[in-house]
Amino acid sequence: MLNIVKDMEFEVSEIKKLTDDSYAVRLRLDNRRFTYLPGQFIMLKFDPLEETDDFKILNGVPRIQSRAYSMSSSPLNKDYLEITSKKTINGFISDYMLRVLKPGQTIKISGPYGKFVFDENENSDIFLIGAGSGISPLMSILRYIIDRKINKNVTLLFSNKSVKDIIWHEELVKFQEKFKNFKVFFTLTQNEDNNWNGFTGRVSADMIENCVKDIYKQVYYICGPPAMVDATVKDLKLLKINDSYIKVEKYD
Repeated sequence: MLNIVKDMEFEVSEIKKLTDDSYAVRLRLDNRRFTYLPGQFIMLKFDPLEETDDFKILNGVPRIQSRAYSMSSSPLNKDYLEITSKKTINGFISDYMLRVLKPGQTIKISGPYGKFVFDENENSDIFLIGAGSGISPLMSILRYIIDRKINKNVTLLFSNKSVKDIIWHEELVKFQEKFKNFKVFFTLTQNEDNNWNGFTGRVSADMIENCVKDIYKQVYYICGPPAMVDATVKDLKLLKINDSYIKVEKYD
């Protein structure tokens, strides 16, 4: 059983811009042990929130805020914990981190939590399906499989609005070039690129069938907005995929 820590302080070592509105926050481990499973999340606590010239805390918003974020780092990474965030409408904390947070500042974390975890003992291939910032726990799973050199075929189907919105695009392409057991497929829901040769539209049963030779030899890990997750689960059930091979995490 994993040890759950409460309000453990970590220093921000890097804030890595990924797209115009998404970024990774890396928290320095400093040789401390923090054990978690690929796919789990932590609670980030900002105590207190800080103000800057262009970021003010208005309308009686509490000065102490906590939010849940899935880790995108591999549990085998001993240098830092990493969360991946995307700015959303009314996303107060995601906006705060993007505009205010700087290397050297500290954040309190609690965790790890969550049952959306990769089971490396399953005798199946892995099919990851994500949308937007739902890529975060899927990156943790993928990086862990690569770090551990686990001999499984891994497929990722990743939905975004446009090419410029694809989080971790460059790293995912490099993974595919380097690791023969990994294949990534992208689909764009608002494509305006005439040279695009990937999928277009929302994740569908047809896309899933076109990504792998045998859809019945997969365990499906799905993460993204509730509507996307629910629609994908419905498609998988129409394809006669057993519930025990479908694992989900929803991002509100």
